[in-house]
Amino acid sequence: MGPLSLSRYIENIPIQLFPGWKGPVLAAVALSIFFFGYSFIRDIIHPYVQHKQSDFYKIPIEIVNHTLPTVAITLLALVYLAGQLAAAHQLYYGTKYKQFPQWLEGWLQSRKQLGLISFFLAAVHVLYSLCLPLRRSEKYLLLNAAYQQIHANMENSWNEEEVWRVEMYVSFGIMSFGLMSFLAITSIPSISNSLNWREFSFIQVQTCLTRDGKG
Repeated sequence: MGPLSLSRYIENIPIQLFPGWKGPVLAAVALSIFFFGYSFIRDIIHPYVQHKQSDFYKIPIEIVNHTLPTVAITLLALVYLAGQLAAAHQLYYGTKYKQFPQWLEGWLQSRKQLGLISFFLAAVHVLYSLCLPLRRSEKYLLLNAAYQQIHANMENSWNEEEVWRVEMYVSFGIMSFGLMSFLAITSIPSISNSLNWREFSFIQVQTCLTRDGKG
């Protein structure tokens, strides 16, 4: 740990409260505020100003559920972007021994925290999505749609293209969350320590490529 002058710093290590989480949490909060504000203006304020349509009931569930996956995928992108910038830095200087800039070094050290926050937000997004059909507003909308169909004398409102789009959307979402869960599990120190560098890199790269291919 260095000379005796660092003893005060060493003694304070056991009482530190999540020292590596401050930056990732602030990044997640900032992104959440930005995307929540964007969804609020687009889905709530704009319809109200243009058509006097009051959709403020969407704030607790729908707007939050729009925000969660966007922040999760952005944080996951930040995890992998840091590694790409580090590789570009080493290629530019032609050596892996040149020290990274301080901002990049801090970013690289916070990748695990960013990934875990991303996984947490994705898991919460899954729970929110499962609760969407349980809302009272969804039941009212379903009744209104059924009444409009009867009033228009429509016997069948089946839309093949929309059905396939939603089915594929849900299917890919489940697979993506499964891959993300697998990635989070392999990031646990007890599991990652049992893997050699080639195995760990293979899991990281293949999971990333599969998610990119899905997108």
